[in-house]
Amino acid sequence: MLLKSLSKIRRSRTDSPPEVSIIVPCYNQAAVIADTLKSVQRQTYRHWRCIVVDDGSTDDTAQRVQAFVQKDRRFTYIRKQNGGVASARNLGIRLTGGEYIVPLDGDDKIHPDYLRRAIRHFRSQPDTALVYCQVKRFGAKKGKWRLPEYSYQRLRFENMIHNCAVYPRALYDRTSGYSEAMKHGFEDWEFYIRLLDSEAKVHRIDAPLFYYRISKRSRTTQQLSGGHERESLATIYRNNTDVYSDVVDDPITSFKMARQLFLPDVVRRYKRQRTRMHLGYLAVIVLLAVQAFD
Repeated sequence: MLLKSLSKIRRSRTDSPPEVSIIVPCYNQAAVIADTLKSVQRQTYRHWRCIVVDDGSTDDTAQRVQAFVQKDRRFTYIRKQNGGVASARNLGIRLTGGEYIVPLDGDDKIHPDYLRRAIRHFRSQPDTALVYCQVKRFGAKKGKWRLPEYSYQRLRFENMIHNCAVYPRALYDRTSGYSEAMKHGFEDWEFYIRLLDSEAKVHRIDAPLFYYRISKRSRTTQQLSGGHERESLATIYRNNTDVYSDVVDDPITSFKMARQLFLPDVVRRYKRQRTRMHLGYLAVIVLLAVQAFD
């Protein structure tokens, strides 16, 4: 299926490095867009083009982006009527010709070695469908974002691939793109379900090379607070009913299988919490002992 298609559409390998298209959708992100574009500019892999798609911003986003466009030809700025992040990504991808696609939201950042390490894997394993990495959060919440191990079976129920994964343009062209009906989030998760299948080879770089900004006004926060999560999940199912056919046909077995998939993570999380709790108790005991001897 997907592996056979990928082998057919993969171009013959040459010595010339492939071009990477970085698509940056943004909306009213004048305060942070420069940090995002600087992280692109600092890539050690130099063969990239970056299209910034302004989704109808009403602030100074255009001026901030134009400063990069004027100094570096690899940046392109386009403006469109507001239609959501999915429509902005789709437009940017349609206007570019790179062999690999990297979506990067206008408030996030990437490590200087992200593209280099991703392309190195694609070159060594040309039947790979997607490469992503570990994540570090910054902003309102900091620290490593612990992502579960990838499996397509689990992807159907939980997304473990962030929105800045690298994938071949040829695979994107086999899909209808990101679902523009999904205005409140999860459009990347829904897209991955259609982009991949159970045979797809997915590689995770075990280093935090993607920096995800946590904001109180993020779409994820608004989705949860606005009660849109259930609506988004229902859309994922409606768009991919064939992927969930076994769940509908045999829900009891599917539930048992899902429990086996998620139980190890629950156990690991419990062990981490228990360890932190015991370390806290130990610190209190040591402190009390020190005070007792003073």
